[in-house]
Amino acid sequence: SLLDAVQEHSPMVGRFWLVVMLLFRILVLATVGSDVFEDEQEEFVCNTQQPGCKPVCYDAAFPISHYRFLVFHVVVLSAPAALFVIFAVHQAAKPGRG
Repeated sequence: SLLDAVQEHSPMVGRFWLVVMLLFRILVLATVGSDVFEDEQEEFVCNTQQPGCKPVCYDAAFPISHYRFLVFHVVVLSAPAALFVIFAVHQAAKPGRG
């Protein structure tokens, strides 16, 4: 009944588009993301020799990690679908609706 409730309110094109976009982004993250962004700070050189300078300078130069941004993007993309499934479960659990 849960899948029937979800399918009742979402068009076929929307479901297909969401699945394609999620699979594409997860595939890119799983295959390329970790290798490309594995050691972001490895070749970064700081202009002073103070302890802790390298991470602070790197964070100032690049305030957001590209890999974490892509993971955040996947989470934000999948959040509406997850919220809709939660809503459908809530509607199906109401008395008189089965």
